[in-house]
Amino acid sequence: MYIDKQNTFFYKQAVTANVSSDVVMNGNGGDAEKSLWLVIRLDKDVTGTPLFNLYTSNTENIANAVLLHSITLPTNSKAGTKVAVRLASGAKKYLKLNANNMTAGTITSFLTPDVRLV
Repeated sequence: MYIDKQNTFFYKQAVTANVSSDVVMNGNGGDAEKSLWLVIRLDKDVTGTPLFNLYTSNTENIANAVLLHSITLPTNSKAGTKVAVRLASGAKKYLKLNANNMTAGTITSFLTPDVRLV
């Protein structure tokens, strides 16, 4: 599996409460002809109803952020659950992912140019 560290929000991150990722830089922002894929994978069963919100902003501190994606998984989703979606149009220079509504579990999330590699 190929996961680029610079495009990773969470890597086998244990969650016991709401958590925010580090900021990931999206080049100079803007829309590519073929957008990257946002991949969210559950590495261990989660407790709760996972909600992932991907925000984008022109500033590294994510000021004036815009919600780009909101993904909700089924309650108490099991390890191995994976979601892959193309980044929506409107991505700016910086991205940040929030993982909410889980009290246990382990998650991985990243951007990739080809979901066949994961």
